[in-house]
Amino acid sequence: MPQNKAHRRAIILMLCGLALLICLDASGKYLGVHGVPVAATTWSRYFGHFLVVVILFFPRDRVRLFRAVRPSFQWARGVMMLTVTLLYFAALKYVPLAEATALFFLTPIFTTCLSSWLLKEKPTRWAIVAIALGFAGVLVVVRPGSNLSAIGLGLVFAAACCNAAYQTLTRAASASLNHAERTSTQLLFAGMVGAIVMTLAMPFWWESGWMGRVEPLSWLVFAMTGVLGAFGHLLLIRAYSLASAPVIAPWTYMQLMLSVSIGWLVFDAVPDTVTLVGMAVIGLAPQLTRLSKR
Repeated sequence: MPQNKAHRRAIILMLCGLALLICLDASGKYLGVHGVPVAATTWSRYFGHFLVVVILFFPRDRVRLFRAVRPSFQWARGVMMLTVTLLYFAALKYVPLAEATALFFLTPIFTTCLSSWLLKEKPTRWAIVAIALGFAGVLVVVRPGSNLSAIGLGLVFAAACCNAAYQTLTRAASASLNHAERTSTQLLFAGMVGAIVMTLAMPFWWESGWMGRVEPLSWLVFAMTGVLGAFGHLLLIRAYSLASAPVIAPWTYMQLMLSVSIGWLVFDAVPDTVTLVGMAVIGLAPQLTRLSKR
């Protein structure tokens, strides 16, 4: 495939994947507003993800699908990813979708800080500028008078920190892997670990009577969370297989625009002008870290 055509296809896949993941976030918020416990939504998200991957890849890979090069590493990644989902879905009960998405964009900034501390990777000047700019954007979004929930903000920040730890763990372990992990296997463990943990923990998070409060539309959304998550991540993996990160990573900024659009259409929530400026600053900041790599 010609390089330009591959790049265009990668960008399209990237945007489609981001759209599905924003729809997943919106689904989590929608279900939380309509009485579905966060843990139940999380269980559906991972159990559905697991089923989708098995249906798609088991006919081709058979038992190899379940054979990871480093099972312990895949389990650690899965547990960390599950923690991020629980925190973020909980945050969406308190914080509008657009603002939560913008604050979650701090993940690359936190990853830079953790890599500097744990992996001894010295940050570049552009990385330091990006950290300062991202912090400034956060101050704009959470400024006095923004009326954002302190609990929600704390949950989003915790989710972003855990996501940064997840990415740092992946980077630290990838160097020691002698063989590349099968993409389908990575995708399987991303859903299977969460499904197993949330199923085993069901006696602790189950709330009596919640199923009777759920409307038919909410059940449809509930069933679709796993499909959205599985296909969203699959499209992102495909995109990165067709083009390098510098080509498609800047398009992640479109996730902010998608979150604003869906927040307006579904929840009738539109950030004010000042908040939009702060969101734009947060979204721009991680892109600066890529300048030193060119």
